[in-house]
Amino acid sequence: MRRNPGAFYGNRQQGSFTVELLFILVALWGVYLFGADLSHQLLARAKLDRSSFALVNVIKERTRYFEADVLAGQNLSVTNSELQDMTKVASRMLNTPVDNVAIKIESLTNNSNVAEFSSSKFRSLNCQTDSIIDHADLAPVDKGVVYPLYRVSLCEEESSWFKPFFNDGTSTTVKIASSSIMPGR
Repeated sequence: MRRNPGAFYGNRQQGSFTVELLFILVALWGVYLFGADLSHQLLARAKLDRSSFALVNVIKERTRYFEADVLAGQNLSVTNSELQDMTKVASRMLNTPVDNVAIKIESLTNNSNVAEFSSSKFRSLNCQTDSIIDHADLAPVDKGVVYPLYRVSLCEEESSWFKPFFNDGTSTTVKIASSSIMPGR
C-alpha cells in the first residue's frame, strides 16, 4: 500500500510557517530600526549643516558692518569674543544649552594668517577638521586683494542603536560634524 507523500511531509512541517514568519518579522523589524537610526543621524547632520551655514554667513557679514577693511586688512580675523557670541546663537539654533555647543570658528586672511577658536565641548568630543589653509584656493582675489575665508564647524554626539555592531561594541554614540566655509567681503 502506498502512502500519500503529501501527508507524510505535511505532518513533519507543522509549525514551520510560524517559525519562518517569526524570522521574517524579526528581520523586517531590524531593517526598520536600522532605517530609523540612519534617518535620525541624517536629520541631525542636516540640522548642523543649516546652522553652520547660517553662522558662517553671520561671521562673513560682520566685517561689512563692524568697521572691517579688506583693502587695509583690518578687523578681518575672528576673535574669542566672537566665538562666545556664536556659541550663544548656536545654542538657540540647536536648542541645546550653551555648555553643550561644540563649535569651532576659523578665519584665513592673506592666504596665510590663521585664527581659530573652539569651544571646550568641541575639544572634549575630539572633533576633527582639516586646516583652513587647505582651502586657501577658495579665497577670491580681486586686483591683488585676497579676500578672507571664514569657516564654522559644529559637532554633536548622538546615540546610535547600531553603532555597537560595527565597532566591536565599544561605543553606542556617533559623532556628527558639519563645516561651512565662506569667503568674506
